[in-house]
Amino acid sequence: MPRALSGGGRAAAWLLGIVALTHPAAGQAPGAGRTKLAHITYLTSATAYLDAGSEDGLRDAARADVVRGGATIAVLRVAFLASHRAACDIVSATTALVVGDSVRFVAAAPARDSGVVATRRTSAPPAGPGRPSRPGLRGRVGVEYFFVQQQDGTGAQVSQPALDLRLDGALPGAPQLDLAVDVRTRRTYTIQADGSAVAYGRNRVYQAAVAYTALGSLRRFTVGRQISGNLASVGLFDGVMAEQTGPTWTMGLFTGTQPEPLQLGFSGAIVEGGGYLQRHSSLGAAAPWSVTLGASGSYQDMHANREFAFLQGSYFGARVSGFLTQELDYYRPWKLLPGMKPVSLTSTFAMVRYRATATLTLDGGFDNRHNVRLYRDVVNPETAFDDTYRQGAWVGGWLELTRRYRVGMDAHSSSGGAAGHANAYTASFAASRLPGLGASLRTRVTYYTNPQNDGWLSSAAASVEPASPLRCELTGGVRAEHELQGTPTHVVVSWVGANVDVTLARAWYVMLSATRQRGGVDGNNELYGGVSFRF
Repeated sequence: MPRALSGGGRAAAWLLGIVALTHPAAGQAPGAGRTKLAHITYLTSATAYLDAGSEDGLRDAARADVVRGGATIAVLRVAFLASHRAACDIVSATTALVVGDSVRFVAAAPARDSGVVATRRTSAPPAGPGRPSRPGLRGRVGVEYFFVQQQDGTGAQVSQPALDLRLDGALPGAPQLDLAVDVRTRRTYTIQADGSAVAYGRNRVYQAAVAYTALGSLRRFTVGRQISGNLASVGLFDGVMAEQTGPTWTMGLFTGTQPEPLQLGFSGAIVEGGGYLQRHSSLGAAAPWSVTLGASGSYQDMHANREFAFLQGSYFGARVSGFLTQELDYYRPWKLLPGMKPVSLTSTFAMVRYRATATLTLDGGFDNRHNVRLYRDVVNPETAFDDTYRQGAWVGGWLELTRRYRVGMDAHSSSGGAAGHANAYTASFAASRLPGLGASLRTRVTYYTNPQNDGWLSSAAASVEPASPLRCELTGGVRAEHELQGTPTHVVVSWVGANVDVTLARAWYVMLSATRQRGGVDGNNELYGGVSFRF
């Protein structure tokens, strides 16, 4: 998974993920209308890439649900399609997504031209994106507004208007050139507790690259600001990457500089380079897999900044699926502190999922990454809790009682949060696509304990889709905590929220969200609104 910007405080909770439209399904055919599962193979700041495409039943602008433990944790909309790959915009999410998460969608009839949707020269390896389903440049432009008001009597508040622009696809008149642009700007206005006002702006470029692939060639050259699924551990860089692709392998070399970390402006202070070699399954394999081995070095003022190797592996079979990423750092003698070793395993993420029976699925994993991308439009005590207790190991499973009802349980041992070592145990229930208004329900109850406190977190969400362009959701929950040494010893935080998203004229997408939180020291009101136009 890319090492990139971590989720910040509430002022950054507007994080993108708005796009798209619903698209009427094609005429029914054998297999159409059947629920299928895919997997997330790669993530960027606002996009999830899947191992399913048009020939698997996905359609342009179709909705897909990310499910974990039987509950829907995110909503995706298909933005670009290849025959067995898809790039989806992250519309909304309640927690951080990870590579390997399951994605559920309703298959449509095969497209008439599905056989020519993607060619060998533009098909991506299992970890990367597919090519658009239609030629030409496509994208979206969006406007968002986020507002938070504290309820502690100080009158403190934050308001944040924002704009974003996304462009992807072949340049007009030049099918061998692909453009990728992701630019976001925001202005933050803060009224502090003492009544003073602070304003600042931030413009960030997450992608601005042009890729050249000669017609009929398997070589690809990319210039500009870029991020690659095959170089997920390296992250964002400004430079040049050259790649050679074969039927079951891909290799690449890159060189460039690292962006300035706060504003993501161009900087030549740190120069880096490296490469990778990947073996992967052939296009359209029933059980896609890939293994990537690479190395990278970065240098500042001719001194080693970081030198490391990385290993990535993924496998998505009918019963067993898994994902692994491991980094191995090398420290030069002058860097070593007492007790340190020259070579050290760092930043590990691993997960495995086993479908034991048609109704029972088990999963487990380990995560000690220091940074993780967060995808959501608002922050509430549930997502803040999950972020705090993210690092560690977990094991769990969920049981499909019927086609619509599921129950799950998991145990998580965490060591990465400020609370120190902690254990959490969760029971969950989910009901999806109930008859009538397309209603869905998910609930969870978590008991947790650590050296400072113990408590319960309970939450629920109910949604309805009275019409295909409209979706409404109500959320709420309570977190009751017993502080072993704090004052007061008992803290109760509650919240309630509502979300509405609607598609207009098949190109406009509107989302509105409101959350009210009370209790503890973080009582506040949050409002979020966004409009995007897709072209």
